[in-house]
Amino acid sequence: MPRPKSTASQSRAVDKWSLPAQQARSKATRGKLLSAAEKVFAEQGYDGAKLSDIAEEAGVSVGAVYFRFKDKDALFQAIAETFTGEVRARMNVVASGPPEEIIRGFVMGSAAQMRAHRGLFRAILERGFEKGSDTIFAVRDEFAAALERALDRRRGDLAVRVMTQMVYGFLIAGVLNHKAPTRIGDARAIAELANACVAYFRGVK
Repeated sequence: MPRPKSTASQSRAVDKWSLPAQQARSKATRGKLLSAAEKVFAEQGYDGAKLSDIAEEAGVSVGAVYFRFKDKDALFQAIAETFTGEVRARMNVVASGPPEEIIRGFVMGSAAQMRAHRGLFRAILERGFEKGSDTIFAVRDEFAAALERALDRRRGDLAVRVMTQMVYGFLIAGVLNHKAPTRIGDARAIAELANACVAYFRGVK
């Protein structure tokens, strides 16, 4: 599934952590750095990733990295917030229709998002657990807010929060625990998760 296109809000999130890019060439360089950084962080984790590796992957000098980002943490935060923005964009296109279809689309879309960025999500989780980052909770809250909107439920709706936690817990276990009994790439497991969420929602609505 292709990535959603970048939005103005995603660009602002990156600008918060980097030198704003105005010229086309500068934007292209920053884009290469973000793509390279995601790959390196996904493969090596936060602690293992080096700015020199990211610069090499992007085909630029280390100085070019420091010119745009204060340090490795700023670059990581820019990647993490871009990821959260992509979650928001993807979840905002959850299909309308009967609640059961919306919930199934939500579960499938969430799993697809995690599969597409599995390594980065793992790095975000590990970094969050170590440093108390709010990013892992921001992703969860984006999931919940999108589902509330799609189901026309009030903000903080308990049923939606429970379903979000069911899905988020499933995804975290699948990403972090290689011995987990289910995998986020297992279509049957994802379908059963969707069935469980639908059954729960029918019981509480």
